[in-house]
Amino acid sequence: MNPLLTSISQFGRILGSLFYHAPEQEQNQSLLALFQHGEWQTSCDFLSQAKREQIQHCLTQGIAQGQAQLNEDFQALFIGPNSLPAPPWGSVYLDKEAVIFGSSLLELRDFMQTYNIKLELAQNEPEDHFGLMLMMAAWLAENQPEQLNEFLQQHLLTWSGRFLERLIAEQHHTFYRGLGLLSQALLDNWQQQLQLEVPKVRLYR
Repeated sequence: MNPLLTSISQFGRILGSLFYHAPEQEQNQSLLALFQHGEWQTSCDFLSQAKREQIQHCLTQGIAQGQAQLNEDFQALFIGPNSLPAPPWGSVYLDKEAVIFGSSLLELRDFMQTYNIKLELAQNEPEDHFGLMLMMAAWLAENQPEQLNEFLQQHLLTWSGRFLERLIAEQHHTFYRGLGLLSQALLDNWQQQLQLEVPKVRLYR
């Protein structure tokens, strides 16, 4: 596997898990330690030192606030019950009704069916969750890299920038702001390295 696919595989799984699963869950505890100690930086030498320090400051500060605060932040950002400042589902941005289970999700499901991509989910939920899609990108990098460009270009990068922009604007959710900054930098790098031409689409949020 070439270095770029390795990066997509590693960070897709790591960041995908942190965006999709609550921080208190077992699979995320070791990942929090990884970010607390800054080990991720050795795989991000394309970033300036100032950018790495900015991201690390957010991550360290957020983790230092404690597990209870991380859980509260995750709940407020991605679960509810109040209005979500940065909804993590693609169709909220791509569908004119700004709803989950929108038309863009159906297009993603067609893509998944065409290439026999399956997700094992505990319940019926939209697959266009940002965390799930990062994990899907990791799976494609490992198993079907020939479909990776289409997936990123047509189904993720069309809306991920807006989601991350809204997430990063949430200054008081420090840890997830750091994850947003890192995700933004990585997705920009992947797009540049793969020379992807992302179609310009209308966003409704």
